[in-house]
Amino acid sequence: MLLTRFLSMQLRNRENFVKLLSELLAEGVILCPLEETEKWAAIEECVQALPHVASRKIDFASAMAAIREREAQEHSTILDNGVAIPHGILPDPAPLAGALGVSPVGVSYGVGARKAGLIFVIVGSRSVRREYLGILAQIARLFRGLDLKNKIMQAKLPGDVLQLIRDAENS
Repeated sequence: MLLTRFLSMQLRNRENFVKLLSELLAEGVILCPLEETEKWAAIEECVQALPHVASRKIDFASAMAAIREREAQEHSTILDNGVAIPHGILPDPAPLAGALGVSPVGVSYGVGARKAGLIFVIVGSRSVRREYLGILAQIARLFRGLDLKNKIMQAKLPGDVLQLIRDAENS
């Protein structure tokens, strides 16, 4: 009985079952190319794209506050390969949501003069923490090397970026 109730609650909230990065992203939240070249302006540009996915209502101010709080911690959210993953935990209830900014010129990230070519913005509440952490891990895994990043940097359209991510997930 308890398991049945749990499963029925989860089925009503299908968005909590996001397992793949390509299921989280949509063409409307892939900014290709990203216009901004400074860290916070670029993150804001990505966060502003989040409401374009109708099923995921994200408050801009809450998302920015959560990301700023996380970025204030001592560990940077930019990986050695120029992939940045600014992320934050939102107040409940909030769905898992993400956006991707692609910057061929690079975004000044402020840490040792590093530039980010890709910026994945990920937000979600504690109620979707497992999926949130799974997406962060998947990004780190997919972008361990430079191959996928370089292919995405060459892409001209959000649909092409999404297809490259799907192909990488399936290989």
